[in-house]
Order: sequence, then structure tokens, then C-alpha cells
Amino acid sequence: MEEQYLSDKHEKTISFFKSEGFLPLDNKSLPLLHKYKHSSVFQEKSITVFIAWQYAYFGHYKIINDCLCSVFFHNTQNVYWTIHRPREDSSYPLQPLIDTLGMLSKKAKLPYLQIKFIEEHLICEYQEVKGFPLQTYYSEDSSEYAYLLKDLTNLAGNVNSNKRSRIKKFLERQDISIRPITKQNVGFCIDIESYWCSHQDCSYCFSFFGCEKKAIEVITDIFDESIHYGLFLYENEEPAAFIISERINENLSFTYFGKSKISDGFAYLIYMMYKDHINDVAYMNINEDMGHPGIRRSKRLLGPYELWNKHVAVFEI
Repeated sequence: MEEQYLSDKHEKTISFFKSEGFLPLDNKSLPLLHKYKHSSVFQEKSITVFIAWQYAYFGHYKIINDCLCSVFFHNTQNVYWTIHRPREDSSYPLQPLIDTLGMLSKKAKLPYLQIKFIEEHLICEYQEVKGFPLQTYYSEDSSEYAYLLKDLTNLAGNVNSNKRSRIKKFLERQDISIRPITKQNVGFCIDIESYWCSHQDCSYCFSFFGCEKKAIEVITDIFDESIHYGLFLYENEEPAAFIISERINENLSFTYFGKSKISDGFAYLIYMMYKDHINDVAYMNINEDMGHPGIRRSKRLLGPYELWNKHVAVFEI
């Protein structure tokens, strides 16, 4: 497992933000930031994901104008920000916040103020900000796949006949069982991830985000049965696959991580998770395909309801 280090330039920038009162987004942050945890529809913008990838993106945060403002540092990306408004109220004027973040970014000698993971219906608010020339964009590679729960679990129609047959045959096997993930057994996720890692080149993960095994180790540490939900697939009494999800609100669930030692194990767990366990939400989000042809094909074969575009706003400072 490779370690990920920050460049000297990023280290100096982090030191500046620490001097301005920013704190690291780490395991201790989760309970402190609960009021902001569900404010976004995007999986990649969730507090759980930020903390899980703390060793890849080195996020730091500060509450400004009652909004959670986080700044992230990754050696293969330019410094960027995210904004979470308080869970109970989203009617916060954006102009004063952008004024403050622009001033901080300029003092930190950043080339511009870049804010990521903006929901489509909010981009008009950024376009109304005065005093900073603005460009906005999004990439389909980073759009998140949203599915209607009933489509994934009913598998109706002739087009899904093969899937129904495969699931039925799989569930008839006597050597498999489905068991919940608990705080006591969540460590088995690391064993399954380690097996997957042993068959991969670390440079593959680092080309996208960072060391996923490190992220799984963090998830096992912060796993909270009142927040997260997970399942193991056991084969011959041995953990062979896992899935970890989080119910965001009454309509939406995120699937964060999943890996399998056996063919299609992750897909079967998604089916079981939303058929029998989280079966009263309307939508499920299983993140983007990152432009990877194989991932894109598999996610589109599942029949997404729609793609959620994550916009980026870049303000000249």
C-alpha cells in the first residue's frame, strides 16, 4: 500500500489555513459536523466521504457565516472548496461567503477560488455573485448515478429476465449467507479490500483519488450503526463481499464502498440491501463512473433513473 504525501507547496498552504482557524477533517469531526451531514444530494460531498478520504485530500474546515466551508489539497488536483449550508436552513446569502473565501484564497496565494460539487439547481446563485469573474462547468465523467429503488429491486420486464434468473440461482446456493455489518465485525471489510488490492496496481487508485484501503480503514473506525448500514456476503462461512451505505434522508441512500472476492458479489449485495433492508427510500446513489469504460457500462446496465451533474464554479480573484 503506497503512502500519499503532500507537496511542499500544499503543506505551506495548509499551514496558512490553520493559522486562520481551519481544523482538519478527521475522525473526530464527524459528530461535530452532524448538522451539515445531510445538506447535499451528492455522495461525494457527504461528510462521511470527506473524512474517509482524509489521507488523500487532506481536507480542513471552518464554520463561516454558519456554513461549513472546507478546503481540499490533492497532489494531482488544484486546491478546491466545498460549501455545506446548515441542515435545517438553506436560505443563506452567498455573496458575503464568496467575498470571505475569495479573500482567504487570495491571501493563500491560490490562483483562483474553485468550488466543487454544486447542485444544478443552486448554480444560478453562484452566477449572481458580484465582483468576481466566473466560469462554471461540469463533466459527465463525474456525474453521479441515481437509481429508483423500485427499478433495482423489482427487475420487471423481459429486459431484466436474465438478471432475475441469475439472482434466483445465486440465492438458492446453500454455501452463501447475508449478514449485517456491526461495529464488532466491520474489520472484515479491510480483509476483503486487502484481497482486492493484492490483485490491483496501486497506481490505478492513485490515478483517480488515492489509497482506497486507507479510506476503508477510516470507515471501519468511524462506522456507526445509527448512521451507516452495511452487509456482508459470506461464502462457506467466510466474508466474501461487503457493502456500506448511509441513509441520507427519507428519500435517498448513498452506497459508499463495496468490494467482492467473488464474481458479481457486490451487485448481489446491492440487490439484497435495497430489497430487504433499506427498502423505503425512493432513490439510491452509487457515485460516478470516473470516465472508466467498464464502470460506466456496469452502472448504465443497472438502468439509472438520471445522472446528477456536479457543477464547478471558478471565480477569478
